[in-house]
Amino acid sequence: MISVLLVDDHPVVVEGVRKVLETTEGISVTGVAHDAPGALDQARLLKPDVILLDLRMPGASGVQATRRLREQGTQSAIIILTSYGDQAYVRQALEAGADGYLLKTTPPDELISAIRNAVRGRRQLSPELLDAVLQDLSGLAREQTKRDADLSEEDREILRLAARGLTNREIGRELGRSEIAIKKRLQVIFTKLNAVDRAHAVAESMRRGLI
Repeated sequence: MISVLLVDDHPVVVEGVRKVLETTEGISVTGVAHDAPGALDQARLLKPDVILLDLRMPGASGVQATRRLREQGTQSAIIILTSYGDQAYVRQALEAGADGYLLKTTPPDELISAIRNAVRGRRQLSPELLDAVLQDLSGLAREQTKRDADLSEEDREILRLAARGLTNREIGRELGRSEIAIKKRLQVIFTKLNAVDRAHAVAESMRRGLI
């Protein structure tokens, strides 16, 4: 039996979803909450298999609630069930730890399928959101590639030497540049990699496979 916690501040929505789920074999609604604090409390108390979570609620958004649920160690699968299909919301929800994102126009059989898939560890999106999400991911990938390509070969060599522990003076000596020039170039590199210091820049460039 799959246990489900419903979290929505609209009673009509809660009753409609409850009716669909409670007439479905193998699924039971074990709890209802109407805001983010209630969701956190009920999740901790009931430990449901799946949490159906509205995006806009009193106390905190569904994205914020998802993040807090994950921070408190909630192992339940979390599916956002909302009227808002903006791709930014989808990305934020998935990044916060949601296992699915469905629109409230989702047919009952697709909702039930999503709940069962979530328990099996599979993510689920409303079909009408897929194109927008794929375009969003493609745009992020292009932007990442652009940021990576912004590093010149000299930038990468500076990072490689920094990774070996060389000082700005020593790097300048290796490359025939002044210490001041290397320091200024490192500041540019920090900006390109969104790094706060030398160690962060080296770690980020390694993570991306740039050096």
